[in-house]
Amino acid sequence: MPKSTRTKCLIAKGVKKLLETVSFGEISVGEICKQCQISRNTFYYHFKDKFDVIHWIFYTEIKPILEESFSINHWEEGLLALCHYMQENRKFYVNILRFHGQNSFIECLMEFYENLAKKMLVESNPSRKFSQQELKWISRFYAYGMTGGVLDWAKSDMEKDPTPMVKMVSNLFSGELFAKAMVLEKAKEK
Repeated sequence: MPKSTRTKCLIAKGVKKLLETVSFGEISVGEICKQCQISRNTFYYHFKDKFDVIHWIFYTEIKPILEESFSINHWEEGLLALCHYMQENRKFYVNILRFHGQNSFIECLMEFYENLAKKMLVESNPSRKFSQQELKWISRFYAYGMTGGVLDWAKSDMEKDPTPMVKMVSNLFSGELFAKAMVLEKAKEK
């Protein structure tokens, strides 16, 4: 592993350690440097600010988990793997989910799931030509659903089994629940 990557890992580990006892908003670059026993120059050589560290953590730890399941047939497995990873790193994610803003976890998930939804839409409807606006709107709708499912589950401090949430999101996206509701509604009309 290159020295630069080792240093970034050291800094990320230090931030995670600090987040076990202090909220992200209370952490300063100085405290990160003290925790990691590095100079401010070393910190700024590798990261712009503390937000950049969080962004790096998300993209080096979460993205590989999600990319393994970046397909129309395996996205549920990826969502479940993400939840299990978050459970294993509960202290970090419970704390960081309280933070909203620049490079937040929510932004990271939204970006990933929006890209996944676009890919799924195009692959599952090869003959349909979506306008850019349609593709953006539909993919953001699905991204909000997946991200919202994770966030609602995480509000329980990630103590519950995430499998029921993943199944519910899958059922909603399949259209099965709406189709059943429409059949029931039509039966009532008769």
